[in-house]
Amino acid sequence: NMSENFKMMAKTFYGFEDILSEELLALGAQKINKGNRNVSFYGDKGFLYKSNLSLRTALKILKPVCEFRFKDINEYYDNIYSFKWEDYIGPTGSFLINSVVFHSHVFNNSKFTSLKAKDAIVDQFRDIYGRRPSVNRINPKIRVNIHVNHAEITISMDSSGESLHKRGYRVHKVEAPINEVLAAGIVLLTNWDKKVTLKDPMCGSGTILIEAGMIAKNRAPNIFRKNFGFMFWKDYDLKLFQKIKQELINSEVELLCNIEGSDYHYGPISASRKNISQVNLSRSVKLKRFNFFDQKKISEKCHIIFNPPYGERLEIKDPDFYSNLGLTLKKYYPSSSVWLITSDLEKVRLIGLKPSKKIPLYNGPLECNLLNYELYE
Repeated sequence: NMSENFKMMAKTFYGFEDILSEELLALGAQKINKGNRNVSFYGDKGFLYKSNLSLRTALKILKPVCEFRFKDINEYYDNIYSFKWEDYIGPTGSFLINSVVFHSHVFNNSKFTSLKAKDAIVDQFRDIYGRRPSVNRINPKIRVNIHVNHAEITISMDSSGESLHKRGYRVHKVEAPINEVLAAGIVLLTNWDKKVTLKDPMCGSGTILIEAGMIAKNRAPNIFRKNFGFMFWKDYDLKLFQKIKQELINSEVELLCNIEGSDYHYGPISASRKNISQVNLSRSVKLKRFNFFDQKKISEKCHIIFNPPYGERLEIKDPDFYSNLGLTLKKYYPSSSVWLITSDLEKVRLIGLKPSKKIPLYNGPLECNLLNYELYE
């Protein structure tokens, strides 16, 4: 049955569980349930396609296909051997298994977990067909996800393939670019009203500007992506996928506000320009080379998002960086809402303003805070 609902799980970053749930609710997901760095929900095959195309804060969408309890390695092997893998993998296909192990008396590492599962899958195909699919580490057609927690195993098919932060628009990188899902989540967490001008004065390769532009246009973030994992599944429905994609394109709206980006260096501005033109946002996003610390006149009321260079990734050479940032904000941005993500949890105090909000996040392994400063006349 086409429209049968099944369980899915979207993986996300720490701190994004609430906004991902809100996104899912708005898309029409059923039975939404928040976990730790993930949200599970129910929907049909069309919804699986739609969620891969539309969710801004999801990294992967998994479809659990098999759950069991096990005492030892033999029981683990037997359960995987007896699963109907031919529903998903062909005897000449390529696959990759990714395992995550939380507490186990049997497995002390995820490599061994994946290896034993691979043996079971390959043995099953050999026994039935006399030939076997191959393991491909670079670009497997089929990705299988195994989650071990104590004696419980969940095996899921990865419907996304490559991580969903790979939107397909990044043609030019600068050093230490911000992850696209992280950028989208930050814009959503700042509760921007999509009317007041949004500014990123240290825009790097333009990721925050692009994600904000797509949010304001109601554009599905992965509409430019060429490949998803589900396209290699046996039940892939191309017509259904094209129909959903077209519906999403038809629901885009006009951008009704300004989005402005600046950076001190030419490199990032040129990288931003190329990336922005990839997503057809060139008319909507204004770019200029500008040193934020040279501001001369008072800015209109705006919504500012900074991802300043971190000490760990891009060196901050100026010891007065944060205090100057604070002075410039106080003097020239009297009626703006300012958001700043930083891993410099100590030095950021030098801004000299009291944050009205502090949201803990991670940028890769770096512990960060998303800080909000409300500036008034």
